[in-house]
Amino acid sequence: MTKVTFSSQGEKLLSVDILGHAGYAEQGEDIVCAAISSAVMLTHALLFDVQHIPVDTLIENEGAHIRITLPDGVGCDRGQHALAALKLHFTELEQNYPDFISVMEVHTDAAD
Repeated sequence: MTKVTFSSQGEKLLSVDILGHAGYAEQGEDIVCAAISSAVMLTHALLFDVQHIPVDTLIENEGAHIRITLPDGVGCDRGQHALAALKLHFTELEQNYPDFISVMEVHTDAAD
């Protein structure tokens, strides 16, 4: 199962952390993994290449782990729509494939 965690502070999304393979089908035939990967690649391209927001990106092939973190300040504000759209997309995937993707949001306080 792929576990997706969005971190937020107040109304702002700060990051998305994606961990694990969906396990819907064999590698190369897994439509859930393909949907997740494609959405992450599109979101990263929008943030980094189109909007020129210096996101912090972690990619670990071992364990299938990807994290995208928005920078503080204006970059965080400008990236909100992209992360909100990704969250909506992943939530809809979760509704259709609940055994293969889990989406949650973790709220942090400003003091953290």
